[in-house]
Amino acid sequence: MKENFKRFIKANPKLIQYVHNNNISWQNLYEIYALYGEDEKIWNDYVTQKNQKTDELINMIRNLNLESIKNGVDSLQKAISILQEMTSKNKGENEVYEKRKKYEDLDD
Repeated sequence: MKENFKRFIKANPKLIQYVHNNNISWQNLYEIYALYGEDEKIWNDYVTQKNQKTDELINMIRNLNLESIKNGVDSLQKAISILQEMTSKNKGENEVYEKRKKYEDLDD
């Protein structure tokens, strides 16, 4: 029985990942195997759930248009540059230095 379980696990490396991610213990996995054997319906809950998330992520990455992302980043950088220029110009305008009158000039 243990040898069959080992072969089954080696044939389904996703179950190993499932255990390594602390989703289930080896003992629990072995008990399920002892009760149900290699019935696909039981193992689909453990294998496909993880695969679906991974497949969704891979599909999302494949569908990304890198050129449009690059254009978006470039536009954002330009906007930030413009804002920095505007704030530095406004800051300079607010700090206009007025020459003080001398004490003697106040007598006028």
